[in-house]
Amino acid sequence: MDLNQIRSFLAVTQTLNFTNAARQNGVPQSTISRQISDLESQLGVRLFYRTRRDVQLTQEGRTFLPYALEMMEASQKGAFAVRQLRDGAAGRLSLATIAAGERFLQACLADFGRQYPDIVVDLTYVSGGEALLEEGKDPYDFHFMYEDMLPESEEFDTALTYRDTLCLVGREGDTSLAALPNSRILLLSESESPILYMHAMAFFRSRRFAPNVINEADDVRSVLLGVRAGLGVTILPRTQAEECGGELATVPLDLEIGYGAAWRRSLLNPAARLFLQVLKSHAAG
Repeated sequence: MDLNQIRSFLAVTQTLNFTNAARQNGVPQSTISRQISDLESQLGVRLFYRTRRDVQLTQEGRTFLPYALEMMEASQKGAFAVRQLRDGAAGRLSLATIAAGERFLQACLADFGRQYPDIVVDLTYVSGGEALLEEGKDPYDFHFMYEDMLPESEEFDTALTYRDTLCLVGREGDTSLAALPNSRILLLSESESPILYMHAMAFFRSRRFAPNVINEADDVRSVLLGVRAGLGVTILPRTQAEECGGELATVPLDLEIGYGAAWRRSLLNPAARLFLQVLKSHAAG
């Protein structure tokens, strides 16, 4: 398969019309039809149901769609990286981070940007439950994650970056530890943030009660929105609770959560080796 086939496939999924897809790509409709047909032949499946009146994705087409988007995105990023080098950029750095670990990373990036302003940094937020990719398939130079998820493998080097205090977070008057057994509780989901979820549940067990968890969300903004609306209270690291700018009350708990960074020992990217020096200096501090 080639990028023209992928581009045609994505255009048809967006428009659900071969004529409009051809117009969008600036090619004859016969070209779109041929590229889709060739792609289906290579995959050995039908990607679209086609009638005289409409076009719909098949189940196979829906399954293939996110991979097609990834291929097109990778192509665009590669072209952009080449243009950056052509235009004078000194290199490129690719980082993956969970949302909760961004404060340490922000300090590193500020220092790194002052020292190496011509290096382009790609930053991607990933789920706190996302595992590192296999050798040869990892697009990131560094991963910032929970300490408990740092890989124990000879392929990786790791560093502890910082520790944060967990807090009970709620509207003023809702954050009584004594009233917590009767409180409604909102949490980041276990799939999104397994380590935080584990710490929260361990805290409830230590207080000898089953929490009344009314909802779990896959992002901290949804949790904080519910807390601000008075739907319940939550447990979050202090740095994430502070995103509300003092709008919510926080009660520190006798719990800490740790964060770290991981990178492959076969670190060949020159920009990544420069960033590693900055990372280690901040981690040591």
